[in-house]
Amino acid sequence: MPCNNNGDCSFNLFGIKAGSQWSGQTASVPTIEFEDGVAVRKPQRFRAYDSAAASFDDYAKLISGSGRYQAALGTQDNTAQFAQALQNGGYATDPQYANKIASVVREVKAMMQGERG
Repeated sequence: MPCNNNGDCSFNLFGIKAGSQWSGQTASVPTIEFEDGVAVRKPQRFRAYDSAAASFDDYAKLISGSGRYQAALGTQDNTAQFAQALQNGGYATDPQYANKIASVVREVKAMMQGERG
């Protein structure tokens, strides 16, 4: 989660960048971006929020309000399809974004199954 230069937490739980239209607070930090399939470390501005709840609210507005991510909305509870639709819409530059999200979901489900058994 990006932090401001003074160490304050941005509460940006989803790594949403602060584009030119963003007028709220920001946190500028170095990050890895993929350009033509090559990982490049570069500074980026990320949105900053006053709380985790505000981060969730903004994420929901971003996904539901942008035509780029409409395919993600129809995936119901299929997280692999949801992540792939986000990636296809340009949410992340990492070409393995959807695979990484699906892998984390599988691991969490396996851990939860282990706790129940």
